[in-house]
Amino acid sequence: MRKVMVLAAVAVALGLGAASSAGAGGGVVASASGGYGFAGTAVGSVFDVHPFTWNVQLYEDGSVHGRFDYTQVRDGVELSAKGSLTCAVIIGNQVWVGGIIEDSSRASLVGLDMWFQAQDNGEGANDPPDMSSTLGAGGPGTGQQYCDDHPVVRFPFLVERGNLQVRSS
Repeated sequence: MRKVMVLAAVAVALGLGAASSAGAGGGVVASASGGYGFAGTAVGSVFDVHPFTWNVQLYEDGSVHGRFDYTQVRDGVELSAKGSLTCAVIIGNQVWVGGIIEDSSRASLVGLDMWFQAQDNGEGANDPPDMSSTLGAGGPGTGQQYCDDHPVVRFPFLVERGNLQVRSS
């Protein structure tokens, strides 16, 4: 399991390097990334999110570049979604992100906006676990609205496997 997490962290790091050089908006002023999983219950069903990998960079000119890849198994049914991240707000150790679902195991999700948020609670043995929400999805503009509003998380889940990083300058 540790080997899988190391490989996931390397893959995220490589993605960050490629994305950073691809940005057209000057220097990166903040970034966040994750490669993790968690499980829980919601609305009477049991789910397991793993892997959830993503990276996002905010540039000096306000532009954003990033990607996400999300897999969730709920009551034995797998759902995958991946695509680009088009907005992000980073405040302290917390990030709110929105984007577009470009590919999914559920065709009805392709083309929808998506959003989530995460919180980096440190790396030490005595630090609390990181936190993430699951993905939300909606019509045009809802991802950007989520970034603009950057609401308090309604359904936080503690990261059980892997890690996330939030970096701001």
